[in-house]
Amino acid sequence: MLLRLLKNSVALLFLAMVAGMPFPADLITGASHAGLISVAFGAQPTTPIVIAHVAPTTGRFSLHSEADRRGVEMAIDEFNARGGVLGREIVLISRDPTLDPGNAATVANELITKTRIGFMVGAISSGVAASMSAVCQKYGVIFINTNSSAPSEAVENAHRTKFVFDANAANYNRTLLKYALSSHTSKRVVLLTEDDEWGRSSAAASNPYIAEYGGAVVGEVMAPETLPDPTGIIKQVSALKPDVVAVNISGDNQIKLFAQVAPEMLKKQSWVVGEVDWEDLYPAPGTPRPLFGMTWAWTLKTPGTAEFVARYRKRYGHTRLDFPGHVTHAAYLATKALLNAIERVGTTDNHAVIEELERYKASAAERMQDSAAFMDPISHHLQQSTYIATWHPRSDHPELGLEILGQLSPDQVRYTKERSTRLESLADTPHYAP
Repeated sequence: MLLRLLKNSVALLFLAMVAGMPFPADLITGASHAGLISVAFGAQPTTPIVIAHVAPTTGRFSLHSEADRRGVEMAIDEFNARGGVLGREIVLISRDPTLDPGNAATVANELITKTRIGFMVGAISSGVAASMSAVCQKYGVIFINTNSSAPSEAVENAHRTKFVFDANAANYNRTLLKYALSSHTSKRVVLLTEDDEWGRSSAAASNPYIAEYGGAVVGEVMAPETLPDPTGIIKQVSALKPDVVAVNISGDNQIKLFAQVAPEMLKKQSWVVGEVDWEDLYPAPGTPRPLFGMTWAWTLKTPGTAEFVARYRKRYGHTRLDFPGHVTHAAYLATKALLNAIERVGTTDNHAVIEELERYKASAAERMQDSAAFMDPISHHLQQSTYIATWHPRSDHPELGLEILGQLSPDQVRYTKERSTRLESLADTPHYAP
């Protein structure tokens, strides 16, 4: 009879978490299987630490969201294999916030007030991240933005409870635009901007660098988020006769765009993309890409990279993304940073964990990069290595199409506007100790 009750309780809890329902009151202190068994034998029960992964699982970022979740999953599994954190099992649940910021805010609110999560990770879409992180700040829930790269995430939309672990378009464009403009005399620049938070923020952050390197913006072409047919967009860009095209287009829209750009245009003009993810390249091996930035590649010879790739391929080598990209890499290390911070302070109290994350530092070897990384305590944005890359389409072995052209240290690509970021004080941030 007791065994049957335990099994039923575990099943009920699992279904409640997956469905986003509130935990039944009699299960809150006995949520894990181990905790329920402890109750049965009179030991002190322990509740799991519930982490919600939130990322759009449908639409143009679906593959990115899957890659992001895998990184989070790999980190959590490592901690659970050695007993969890503070003796507590870590439970990962997933919710799709969609690409609608309003719906994302509703999802975040439900996860906090009904599902009673401990922490939130993910995002992918910068607009979604901005919406959800505002809700998290309201309740004091720590939000780890693993992978969204709008510069505004670390300036206008920064919060005390949010930590951004991806490099942003300002970091990448600072170097990429200098490189591109140096090879042209007239230096005419056209901004090709996606009409969303990430695109507009990225384009705005590029303007000072264009002026600094002697360029002149001669026009901006706005592309809708859906980008149903890029042909008209490309014609508008061509009519402005640019030397450099600063592209701030994301997700599957990159695949649509570059499938239509004539090779002659790419030879005549410098098309620069602030960031390209592995998920934008690998599924479309025949689509060319110009110069772009990233934070890590599976082909790097940095310490730990080969071992990380081997662990990934052992688990996911049979899937569509059978090699990891920097989205998975960033999510993995961001989740580890959170869990290590909880271990170091010995509590889940958000104020203590926030202060520990603000002190985050990691060696190049720990990051599998070429430079050490550190968290900026002013902007809550991770300062890390970035890489200049290009793509050689190879339909036979797409995993070998990526070429790293150079590496830059955090100080070389730092976004100076982050010095003006204003975070809420700890005193104005509600206490939250899941």
